Amino acid sequence: MDTQVAELLGGEGVLGASVKSNLDLARATREGLPTEAAIQLAAVILDCVPEGPLGPLMPYERGAGEFRDLAKGLIGLPGRLTLEQSDVVVRIAAAVARAIDVLGDRKKAVRWLTAPNRALGGEIPITLLDTSAGAQKVETVLDRIEYGVYS
Repeated sequence: MDTQVAELLGGEGVLGASVKSNLDLARATREGLPTEAAIQLAAVILDCVPEGPLGPLMPYERGAGEFRDLAKGLIGLPGRLTLEQSDVVVRIAAAVARAIDVLGDRKKAVRWLTAPNRALGGEIPITLLDTSAGAQKVETVLDRIEYGVYS
């Protein structure tokens, strides 16, 4: 799953290094991911659900066109995300990768992550990924789905 997370973040071309393990991912997160990594992940989500929520990637509702306009302004900036921002981006990528593994398809996974979920009290899973507690709850629901418990 680590390589799938790296792929969702743009791969070696964006990250500037090969990510083959959680240790590599932790190092990249500590250094601060390139801004483009967040944009790559948001693009994956928007390609599957064009008007869906982006959760912590963009905490206010925006359409795909508006996000892409904003992203054009961010791509190529010399800055990196902070440790906290990088951690959230990696957490979202990990949840997308896990949902793909469980649901078998990128589009299904993103739809599940961006739709209200009864097992989460009506919350949209992606909006919970800004905290480790929320991410753990999303992971628990995905585990239940994987083992055939309705969620």
